[in-house]
Amino acid sequence: MTGLAPHELAREGQRLVAVQQVLDAVHRDVEQKIAEAEGSITRHRALIWEQQRDMDHAEKANLRVELDTASTLAAEMRGRLHRLERLRRSPYFARVDFQTESDAAPTDADGGFYIGVHSFRDPESFDLLVHDWRAPVSSLYYDYETGPARFTAPSGIVDGEIVGKRQYKIAEGELVFAIESSLNIGDEMLQAELSRSGDERMKDIVSTIQREQNAAIRNEDAEVLILQGVAGSGKTSIALHRIAYILYRFKDDISAEDVLILSPNKVFGDYISDVLPELGEEQVPEIDAETLARAHLPEGLDFETFPEQVAALLEKKDPAYEERIRSKATPAFAAELEAWVLDRAAHGFEPQLLTHRHEVLEREWLEERWATGGWLPVFSRVAWIAEAAVNELKRLLPRTSRWTAADTRTVRKQVAAMFPDSGPLAMYEAFHRERGTSHLVRKAGRRRLEYSDVFPVIRTAQLTSRPAAAPTSVRHLLIDEMQDYTAVQYAVLRDLFGCRMTILGDANQSVNPLSSSNKDDIASMFPTATTMELTKSYRSTRQITEFAQQISRNERLTPVSREGEEPEIIALSDEESQTAAVHEWIRGAQGDGYGTLGIITRTISRARELASTLRSEGAEVNLLDYESTSFAAGVVITSAHLAKGLEFDAVLVPDVDRATYARSIDRSMLYIAATRAMHRLTLTHTGTRTDFL
Repeated sequence: MTGLAPHELAREGQRLVAVQQVLDAVHRDVEQKIAEAEGSITRHRALIWEQQRDMDHAEKANLRVELDTASTLAAEMRGRLHRLERLRRSPYFARVDFQTESDAAPTDADGGFYIGVHSFRDPESFDLLVHDWRAPVSSLYYDYETGPARFTAPSGIVDGEIVGKRQYKIAEGELVFAIESSLNIGDEMLQAELSRSGDERMKDIVSTIQREQNAAIRNEDAEVLILQGVAGSGKTSIALHRIAYILYRFKDDISAEDVLILSPNKVFGDYISDVLPELGEEQVPEIDAETLARAHLPEGLDFETFPEQVAALLEKKDPAYEERIRSKATPAFAAELEAWVLDRAAHGFEPQLLTHRHEVLEREWLEERWATGGWLPVFSRVAWIAEAAVNELKRLLPRTSRWTAADTRTVRKQVAAMFPDSGPLAMYEAFHRERGTSHLVRKAGRRRLEYSDVFPVIRTAQLTSRPAAAPTSVRHLLIDEMQDYTAVQYAVLRDLFGCRMTILGDANQSVNPLSSSNKDDIASMFPTATTMELTKSYRSTRQITEFAQQISRNERLTPVSREGEEPEIIALSDEESQTAAVHEWIRGAQGDGYGTLGIITRTISRARELASTLRSEGAEVNLLDYESTSFAAGVVITSAHLAKGLEFDAVLVPDVDRATYARSIDRSMLYIAATRAMHRLTLTHTGTRTDFL
């Protein structure tokens, strides 16, 4: 890996200037078109307002069509302008010189493929000056060193040889450096990116995507891709780049509104919100498990949320509560519940002689209707038979008799009594009664379920009731933090969406080890799934990664070769001295130029308490709790649960004593907290240090 010779560096500088000139010209042209479109919109609106009384229907309709056309053009031009502005700051980051056996591979005037965030073509010569990082030819940069290589062109596979690779750092239109490299991504560029300070939000990684990451991003064959990645392996970023790739690759078949992200919380959604727009794609819709549950749980039921469950586990030791959670988390439980419910639905209805107002419906009549309605879910089927019975009895009554709403209710009640359960919740409770596990179902209130029962009840409803909403239009579902969903939840998601999925997470980062899922558990719910594993950790320095490994070891994790400070554990005499140490740590980290600082506690209640104390003593800190909707820069105080997926330049973890970190769930929280740090990690305690350290 070497710097370029002076004449080559000069040539690259000239090439950059030439590209910038074309970009500037196109930028001016697009700005003019936007101004013209906006002027047209203003004129059309004024015309409609001034002459609406004098225009007939056809003239008004024609003006509205023209107005819509101008609005669409302006929106498209603004999107193009945004991409051009990004390219003007940094048109490309790499070049690949590729030679085919016939020496006929497509190439640009400089003899190489230049790769950037977006493609860019000279409008006069039609030369492709920059190739989009998602284009097939760009895989040469990510997947190969110098030597034999291939890519898939529209005409088929093109074989050849990479005879040279270059990497560039261009900032605000200026060439910072250019290097010659035989490897897929040079250490200089990767180290430069990893060593920089953190940002307020997650950024794209197109210039440093590694070979194994690229394989996950460009996988087009997997109906369901399960991505297990160690802490700091870039899982979420890879998943977002995968969505961007899919939207680019299949742009005629799928758009951003067809994609849905199942996100762990609103803060995380805000943290990742810049990535897709940076890559030139629209932001995709997001939903969380709580919103999903409220939409599909039978009406009238409330429930304990997942954060409330985690808080309860952390703040009190309740073996019975823990058993209730653990017992419903496995694929075996999901399979048993489904088999029992389907059997109950098939054989539970017992037709009886139905009499009302001296009219009779024989048992055989009801049996025949039951057989006819086999296409319906069981509760819809019972309701359908009840309506058929009402109509038949109405027909049988003498014309002089009047049928009332009370008659209808009475007949419906008789038919409903022929099935042993009144609804999904009653059936779920019957399932536990029959297997002798009624003690594993305890309500959190009169009509309030514990979180561990929420999705089993939804799954029972899925199997027994007609869905309340129309089938979903989602065509690709991205599930982040896969380890925090149980097998029953995956069964619900699988049948609810029935689309392609990207599922990602890390079994070592579960906030609830009692109900966590690993990649094998999840794969058992999706028999055709493709499983990939990312074992290299890029986020933290070698010292921080090795320290976190002592908390929770993952033998498959390989730290990136980036040196830094040794993590520091500070013993303090009391809470007052610990608070003083936090103040000192903030001043020191900010003085050393770190932009994002995270103070990560075991529980959200402790985060609130510490934030209040620090604020009362003059510190400017941002509290992230379950009510927060956005990620803030500067000093952030939050819990390990909410910190998942986030990263900070420097992290401080207070209270690392035996009383605070003692159980398996505490070990998980401590591991999550430690692995949020990119460059500096500090831990403090006042009591005896936890055995996990």
